[in-house]
This record gives sequence, C-alpha cells and structure tokens, in this order.
Amino acid sequence: MLTLSFCQVALAQHTGTFTPTGNMATARIGHTATLLPNGKVLIAGGQTPGCCVKPLIFSSAELYDPSTGSFSATGEMTTPRSRHTATLLPNGKVLIAGGPTAELYDPATGTFSATGNMVKGSGGTAILLEDGTVLIAHGRFGPNPATAELYDPVTGTFSGTGDQLVICCGGTPTAALVPDGRVLLVICCTEAQLYDPASGAFSLTDSLTDRTRLRIYGEGFGAAALTNGTVLFTGGYSDLGFTSLGAELYELYDSSSGSFRPTGNMTTARFYHTVTPLSDGTVLIAGGVNDFARPTIAIPASTTAEIYDPATGTFFRTGDMTDPHIEHTATLLLDGRVLLTGGYTDDLNSASNEIYTPSILIPIPVVEKVRFDRVAVPAGSSYSVDLSGSNLTQEMFFDVRFTSPESNQSVVVLNWQKGLVENHEVPAGIALGSWTITDVRAHKIETDHTGIFFPVSATIIVSP
Repeated sequence: MLTLSFCQVALAQHTGTFTPTGNMATARIGHTATLLPNGKVLIAGGQTPGCCVKPLIFSSAELYDPSTGSFSATGEMTTPRSRHTATLLPNGKVLIAGGPTAELYDPATGTFSATGNMVKGSGGTAILLEDGTVLIAHGRFGPNPATAELYDPVTGTFSGTGDQLVICCGGTPTAALVPDGRVLLVICCTEAQLYDPASGAFSLTDSLTDRTRLRIYGEGFGAAALTNGTVLFTGGYSDLGFTSLGAELYELYDSSSGSFRPTGNMTTARFYHTVTPLSDGTVLIAGGVNDFARPTIAIPASTTAEIYDPATGTFFRTGDMTDPHIEHTATLLLDGRVLLTGGYTDDLNSASNEIYTPSILIPIPVVEKVRFDRVAVPAGSSYSVDLSGSNLTQEMFFDVRFTSPESNQSVVVLNWQKGLVENHEVPAGIALGSWTITDVRAHKIETDHTGIFFPVSATIIVSP
C-alpha cells in the first residue's frame, strides 16, 4: 500500500495537456456522451446553443472514434431530446431517457429503438445499480418529482420506487454509487439522501458541512466517486448575488462513516464545470464559469483546469484547455485520455472538442473473455476461471455481475477473483442450473469499485 500511495502522489505532480480533436457535425449543449465497450463515444441529442431564441432540439447522434480523432453520424434517436440521461447497460446497449419516453441505442447495429415509457415522464439523473437496473431520480421541475423510478433491462419497463425525501431548490440531482451498493443523491440542500436498492427506500444521511449550501439553487456543482470510497463535491453558486462557492465548498462524503468532511480548496472557483475521475485515481476538473461578477451565460467561459489528488487532499493546476467550455461533457477513454465535447463557449456556438492527455497514460483494464475449465461442475467441487483482455495484470482484482438460475436479476460480487487465473469452490446446496457472468470490472486497488463494467458472456452449469 505504501508503494501504491507513493506512485499515486508522484503521478499527481505532473500536469497534462489539452489538444484539439475533430469537430462534431453539430454544435450541441444538453447532449450526452457515453463510452461504449468498443472504445467509441456516443454523442446523443442536445440542442442548439443560445439564450435569446427558442432552441432546436436534436434527435441526431454521432460517434467519436479515438483511433482517428473524428466524429461520424450514427442512427437517429426516435425522439428529439435535450438534458436527458444516457446509461450504459450490462448488455452493452445505452438507455436514453428523458421526457415521457425512453429508447435504447445498440452499438452492434448503430440504431435506436423505443423501450418502455417512464412512470413520471421526466428525468434528472440516472445511475446503474449493481443488480443491472437503472435508478432515475427527478429534479424539482418534473411532474411529482418526489417519486424516483427504476428501469429493468430484462423487461424493458419502468416502475416507481421510493419517494425522494428532499426536493427543495430545483436543478438536476447528482448521484454517486457508494461501495455498499447504495446511491448517494444530492440536489441542492444541506441534506443528502441515500437510496437503498434492497428496500427501495430513501433515507437522510449527514448534512454537508458548509451551511451556505442552504442558499444554492443546486445548479453547476460537480461530484465524482473516488477510489477510496469517498465522493468528491466541487463548486456551485449561491442565489444571493451569484456569490462564488468555489473557494469554500469542496467536500468529501465518506460512505464508511456516513458523513461529510471538508477537503482542500480548488485553485479556481467555478460552476458548470466537469469532474472526471482519471485512471490513476486523481480527478480532472475542467472549464465552467468563474467570473461571478457577471452571472449570465454570455460571460467568458473558463479555459482553466485542475487536478484533485485524493492522496493529499489538494488541488493543483494542470494545462489550460484550447477553448473555453461551459456545460460541456467529459468522458474518460479506454486509453486513459479524456474527451471534452460541446457546451457553451465565448461565442455561444461551438462544435469544437478537445482531448486531455495526462502526463502518464494509464489505460483502462478491460476483460474481454471469461473461460471456465469445464462446462458443468458438481455442487461441492471446484472449477477454474481464466480471464483475458487488455491492460490486465496478475495483481488486479475483478468484480463480476452475474445471473443465477433462481432469478433474472443481476447480482454483483466485489473482488470475486484476484489474478487472471483462480480456482473457485462451489458450495454444497447451491442452486442447480446455469450461472452466467454478464460483465466484469477490473481494478488495481482492492477498495476501488468506481470503474466501468464491460460486457462478457460466460455460463457454467452447476450439476447435482
């Protein structure tokens, strides 16, 4: 652990660089950017930039190819959408939800198709749960926003779940999955809430330590789950003269204690920025607005960026962006770089995009195949599992999502295996039939469960 901690600190002392990449075919804000299992990024929907005319809502979508640095058109969404959600599902498809309808993008065919309608016909934030369902929590502006809902990929339907306990100021909720499988949900107020998938209910958790959070509209702050089990909150603005909270409000939520605590200050106050965990465990914070004297969307956007290092609890500047961006997207690519797309710029109309390259690239580990040493295994005996893919090492831990003969719902087992080959015991009395691993997540740190699951398909039969 001392070696790993030293390595992370050493990496954080180097700054990265931003470089332009290909332009999107359409200038967009309010779009989504989703990393696909094949390494490409799906850019979907959004609207025309601008604040003085009625925006045009898009149904178009594009794919970014990191190998060529270019965008190309892909299938048209069934419905024009902006400020919707996009969630990568265990089967590799992407759930697009917002408004009364939802749809699925299939990377294999490059097409969109309708799926079940939402219960409340709204949307705010969406997050994939360990069982493979998707939790959608609503902001103030949805109809009856207190009720959250779940999307089940197996049935393709939405259903209501527990009522959110805090709907106070408006804006878009921010959600983060904590290590025990619950979801931390913050909208705007000092009170945060946890959603428990086991009970389908929300409960209040500790209040943010900065009481000025009571004055926040809830717009513009960022959040990211860290590899040590905490959740980082950054920036935001107050409704009292749009006073900057950037210099005060940087806090960590500790899931082990269920409490918030302050951390170091950012180098620049900002809102409407992006917060992106990098492969080395640090966090890239880029762009946004930091001129709070003139709080309109026409003010100059920021080109600045900085890194948060969880090992030291400090922020430091990294290279500047080539263009300023507000309300853009930032997506970690498989090779460890970050793609930043769209949003407002100084001229309010940008199709420009850029790439952030850390000083030391650490590619995302991807499991591509799971091999059992036998097709069937008797209960009470053992079997061997061989994992293969890219950027994998013998020192890595592997989380798996699987289905059992007793249920179509998925279950996640954390740290199911360490190393590429391992023997597993089959307990006596376990359910007989087919057990299927649907996707796997690889990680270097035992406590880190923040990465992406990648779809696989491997089935073993437990026999009498």
